[in-house]
Amino acid sequence: MSLQTLRSSLVRFRDAVPTTTTKPKLIQPRPPGVLATMPKTLDQLLSQLRTKKPVKNQPKEGRSPLKPAPKKIKVYPPPCPRPPNSVLSNFTTTQLKLLDPKGLRQRLFSRTNKDAILPGDILQIRFKDANTEPFAGVLINIRRRGLDTAILLRNHLTRVGVEMWYKLYSPKIEGIDLVERKERRARRAKLYYMRLPKHDKGSVEGVVTRWKKNRMLFGGDLDAKKNNKKKMMAKKAGKK
Repeated sequence: MSLQTLRSSLVRFRDAVPTTTTKPKLIQPRPPGVLATMPKTLDQLLSQLRTKKPVKNQPKEGRSPLKPAPKKIKVYPPPCPRPPNSVLSNFTTTQLKLLDPKGLRQRLFSRTNKDAILPGDILQIRFKDANTEPFAGVLINIRRRGLDTAILLRNHLTRVGVEMWYKLYSPKIEGIDLVERKERRARRAKLYYMRLPKHDKGSVEGVVTRWKKNRMLFGGDLDAKKNNKKKMMAKKAGKK
């Protein structure tokens, strides 16, 4: 066996046997200065890209530059306020002071007053004119409209139902007397069901005469005293 054949056989054997050792991978190092040249802000990035577009909304600290800035909502100023006192309110207050200077009638029908007159009570209206007779009846409705406040009374005259509206602040009315209160408070503000014959109370003259007798016994008749004063004043004026 010659030397040349031996060499060729050894080379074949070496190529046939697998090698267990692996060559180590070479890690190519980054060129120096790459991290230093990376842009940190959006302005630096735009300057590197050589763009002349300015940045309008600069991101605040702690906010990512990718999120857009919140929109500002335009706040309009409030409209001019309404004047505290209107012409109508001033007119009503001045007229109420003239027609009801002490505020007795306002207190008599006010909702805040515990002893106020309520629907179902029996009232008597006295007038300044001596020729007109007082009217008594059951209070059916109270219409609260400032100066136009009115009350509706119902009574029977000659077995016929009669209803009368009276202005609360009318200068013709001398006084309003509470004859009798209702035993139980009505569940309604308008007692129109009393027009039916089933719920109709009828005439109130008997209740009014009893009330006048009791007032004569305990406090005296105020109407008679006022009439006597008027007669005395008329006599004195006639003598003069």
